[in-house]
Amino acid sequence: MRTLTSLFLLSILVLAPTPGLTAQYVDHNGYRIHYTTFSSMIIPADVAALHDIVRAENRIVLNVSGIRNNEPVSLEVNGLVTNLLNQQYDLEFEEVNESEAIYYLANHLALEQDILRFSLTVRLEDGDTVPISFLRRYD
Repeated sequence: MRTLTSLFLLSILVLAPTPGLTAQYVDHNGYRIHYTTFSSMIIPADVAALHDIVRAENRIVLNVSGIRNNEPVSLEVNGLVTNLLNQQYDLEFEEVNESEAIYYLANHLALEQDILRFSLTVRLEDGDTVPISFLRRYD
């Protein structure tokens, strides 16, 4: 059951055409690191419960994953999010390891009309670190 619900979650993250769901990636020395944020409400309640994801209108999920040679790779992901008031919050990532995918999820509060600055550090299997910074606006 856990595998089925996790595969459902993965399909949502990868395939769903959702407003406000903007996937991006960074290439580094043969690795491709994908990252995106989306509303926690698109995740079914049972799947969210399996992964300790808080579902609420004002909660977002940050997803990070990596591939090399078309195979999923393990990463070490750390990060901060900063809001408009310059308040910083550590992001706590949970690794979800499936047979065909490895991804890292963090959950955070996004207030109405907020602009959040994400600053991530991704450590690759070969020891290299890749900084990723991006902004998201939530209305």
